[in-house]
Amino acid sequence: MTSTPQEQVEGIEEALVSLSKEAQARIEVALYASGRPMSLDELSKAARITSKRRLAELLKDLSRKINTTFSAIELKEVEGPLYSLQLKPEFNSVAKRFATKPLLSTATLRTLSFIVYLQPVSTLELVQRRGSQVYSHLKDLLEIGFVQAEKRGRSRVFNTTSNFADYFGLSRDPEQQRKQVAKQGLVQKAQQVETAIQASPQPA
Repeated sequence: MTSTPQEQVEGIEEALVSLSKEAQARIEVALYASGRPMSLDELSKAARITSKRRLAELLKDLSRKINTTFSAIELKEVEGPLYSLQLKPEFNSVAKRFATKPLLSTATLRTLSFIVYLQPVSTLELVQRRGSQVYSHLKDLLEIGFVQAEKRGRSRVFNTTSNFADYFGLSRDPEQQRKQVAKQGLVQKAQQVETAIQASPQPA
């Protein structure tokens, strides 16, 4: 049975609404998972939308929904422009009371910084620079997937992984990672990421 023009129009409208909902869901996932402000280019890729105008419309609508639905969480545009899913400033003191244990200790983060700067770097060189505590640090970093080991002769060499880069919002290129970590410091970066994650809405 052939559909009428009106039915065809309604079908197209329903399809567009469905696509918009999926795109907004992708944006929410990206902002939630990243735990950091994201650029329009990043959100465009996440939403699979090439039109900047359409992306702006979706962000405006999503911002309205989130900011009117949640009391403590907001979708905010910051300088860049960047978009951040974050805790409203007035609730920071409450969040700190329920903050979880840091993902990695400061000492382990410093060892990770050495790996960023020196990669590929051997176990021996890390021990010489950081001491025997490096062994436990490497165990933690391997378990969490922030570094990977490669066998070279009798030793192992370590490099950072894409999981590490994505978690900290860094480039996957080692040279760019060095510049980014040198500019801000990995310990400070980790604190910012963990604060952002704690401020993100948690799944029910």
